[in-house]
Amino acid sequence: MKRIQEEMCRPEGTLEFDYVSETLFDPAVPQEVIFELSAGAHIFQLLRNERLELVFYHSSPGTGTRVATVDLNSITPCSRVYIALVWSPSETMLYVGPRIAGGKLVRVEGVPSPVRLRVGQDGHIYRIGDAGVEVGHYSMHLGGRLVLQPTAIEAWRNTIQALEVLKKAKSEDGYAFEVILSNFIIVALVTGFETYCRTRFLELESEGVTPDLEAMMAAFCSRLTLEDLKREAASENRTVLQKMAEWINFQNYGQVKKAYRKAYGIRFGEIGVSSSELALLQRLIHHRHRVVHFSPWTGQLPTPSGEPEFSNLRLVEKAITCFDRFVARLHEATLGLRPSK
Repeated sequence: MKRIQEEMCRPEGTLEFDYVSETLFDPAVPQEVIFELSAGAHIFQLLRNERLELVFYHSSPGTGTRVATVDLNSITPCSRVYIALVWSPSETMLYVGPRIAGGKLVRVEGVPSPVRLRVGQDGHIYRIGDAGVEVGHYSMHLGGRLVLQPTAIEAWRNTIQALEVLKKAKSEDGYAFEVILSNFIIVALVTGFETYCRTRFLELESEGVTPDLEAMMAAFCSRLTLEDLKREAASENRTVLQKMAEWINFQNYGQVKKAYRKAYGIRFGEIGVSSSELALLQRLIHHRHRVVHFSPWTGQLPTPSGEPEFSNLRLVEKAITCFDRFVARLHEATLGLRPSK
């Protein structure tokens, strides 16, 4: 089983098998789970429900949860069926066909699922939401330990949703209120950027993408050897990458840029964000530091031209668009990563 889990902890793959059952097509038999496995942060679940449907769920932090459903009434009943589960960042597929002469192979493409499946820090599989039940932010603690929290992209989307609400706030204090509101929205954007970049940096390893630890060591820590760090990580029941993440200030654009380039070969200048957008993002991060460390009344954002850009709701709209575009493009770039050979 451990070997199967290691092989399935990949951004894309196919699992084929024959399933033998005398009750698969029997409507009197209640729902049954045929297959359930977690591999890193990937979840694979195959079940036959009470509506006589074969349902395949695949979930990973980067892609979310998708579901592919085959109506067994469209399959010729038999005791042995061929099943193939296919997953990748771009699609989830379920193939089902009876092992009989002239049997027809049915192919169904997965769609985003209203049910989200997640692997907790305790190794258990958790089910979040359902059809008609929308869940926003969530977290779970067991015995004082955090075992489940939103994925990187979920946390970012929650941030954007919250800021869309916040920017509608009104006050009789006029422009003074607009400056303070705008500044704290930018503070929240940078915090969301930090959370996304740190969380996604660590998620990738759990999705089967191998970071370049040697390059990370050379870039961020010359006082330790990789073997030293492996021993430290093992003694703390953590991965080496989790230890390395402690060295990185994820609110520092330069450090985040270097970390993604060294660990995963992702270059921020090549993910589809213009140089002017990257420059604005960096200026907004700097503005956040001025607001937090000097004054929330800071009313101007320095520009390369020397002409001041005022902290107001117009700047907020530009800031939200800039950060959201960057996160979207970086997320797409991470979904294109594959394990090293």
